[in-house]
Amino acid sequence: MFRALLPLFLLLVALPAHAQPTSGGDGHARILGIAISGNKTTKARIILRELVVNEDDSLSYTALYEKLERSRQNLMNTGLFNTVSVLPLYLDKTQVMVEVTVNERWYIWPAIIFDLADPNFNTWWLTRDFDRVNYGLFLYKYNMRGRNETGYLKAQFGYTREFALHYKVPNLDKRQRWGISGGVSYEEQAEITAGTVDNVRTLVSGTTGSNRDQWLGNLEVTLRRSHDVRHVWRLNYVQAEARDTIINTALDYFDGRATSTRFLTAGYTFIWDRRDFRAYPRRGHYEEIRVDRYGLGLLDEAAPDITTAYATTKRWLYLHDKWTLGLSLRGKYTWGTPPYFVQEGLGYGHYVRGYEYYVIDGEHFALGKANLIFQLIKPRTYRLEHIPLEAFRTFYIALYLDLYSDLGRVWDSRYAARNSLSNRWINGNGLGLNLVTSYDQVLRVEYSVNAEAEQGIFLHFTQPF
Repeated sequence: MFRALLPLFLLLVALPAHAQPTSGGDGHARILGIAISGNKTTKARIILRELVVNEDDSLSYTALYEKLERSRQNLMNTGLFNTVSVLPLYLDKTQVMVEVTVNERWYIWPAIIFDLADPNFNTWWLTRDFDRVNYGLFLYKYNMRGRNETGYLKAQFGYTREFALHYKVPNLDKRQRWGISGGVSYEEQAEITAGTVDNVRTLVSGTTGSNRDQWLGNLEVTLRRSHDVRHVWRLNYVQAEARDTIINTALDYFDGRATSTRFLTAGYTFIWDRRDFRAYPRRGHYEEIRVDRYGLGLLDEAAPDITTAYATTKRWLYLHDKWTLGLSLRGKYTWGTPPYFVQEGLGYGHYVRGYEYYVIDGEHFALGKANLIFQLIKPRTYRLEHIPLEAFRTFYIALYLDLYSDLGRVWDSRYAARNSLSNRWINGNGLGLNLVTSYDQVLRVEYSVNAEAEQGIFLHFTQPF
């Protein structure tokens, strides 16, 4: 099924992650100690966990500078800091101290929720219907207790009513390898997607009240033996009820004409992440394999009986100071026939650029992306001393031009007769401007042309890879 993309997948896996930096000299230096400053909240052990150098290490000059740069990248990728410097302080030619200086971010975010209910901003903009907006309050607390723990409370109203509580502890043990997280949520939604016709969603709503109620619970255990590799085991509980208006439109929404479902899911994820800057990488690689089983036979009621496998590989090749080639390939395969409630093709989290207005349902999909990135404005950090809070005095900005081409396909055995984009390859090409700013914010403005000769300008708030 995925033979057309298999050669590209093998090419991506075989490509080198990035060209190694070099520095002059071939002598060796011994690290006498590590000094940390700027961490008013963050515990020193959280910072030390991200360093790939240790006290008493003896390294060549070249290896030392490579490891210090990788340590800086690891610390930036925690999302805890605005800026990080990891520098050597030579006491003589053979002895060195490592100085780590961080500028911490703001960790408490009481925020107003203003979230669009459609798959993306561009779909919502077609109607500009403010009844299709979610609003409410979100309280995030990052870096709780100075240990990189995260907790959040959510109270959302509008198109979807949702209440949620979640807590994450990434460093549970002394060696900071094991982590755990868990949460619960409840949501009500009046308008439900019950299918697609001509790859446009069929939306069903009743006269009053909610058309679907859903309860979710999740528990995850993580293992991070090394800096770049993570293992995740998860167990989720799902319970949902839908009104007859939904079941009469989507006869396979849960299981036949069942109006409710209840089931457990179990899954495992392997992640190998060697990106230089996770918000907008220019060097490195990312691999992920994910397997999920829906319906474990315990507590089941009209439960799915499927297993899904998802895989992705991404490469960023640093061609020049201003040029980067980004390549990615991802795919999903489903064993069994998924009810509409849990199936997903392209059009939500994964999509071919130029097809933002469409949803392509199905059991399996493949998606490849190629991005040629040109740096218009070099990443720069500015200090704004007039800002009263130190956490906001550092401002980051970078601007890139992106020439891209996407290729994707969804395999659909049930809905293809009324959806012309299913069971065929689709392609989108275009040119975009990508603005990257503080707190890992990315704004993309893209002009795309798809294989249907449709064109348009699209707005996104995530990285393009």
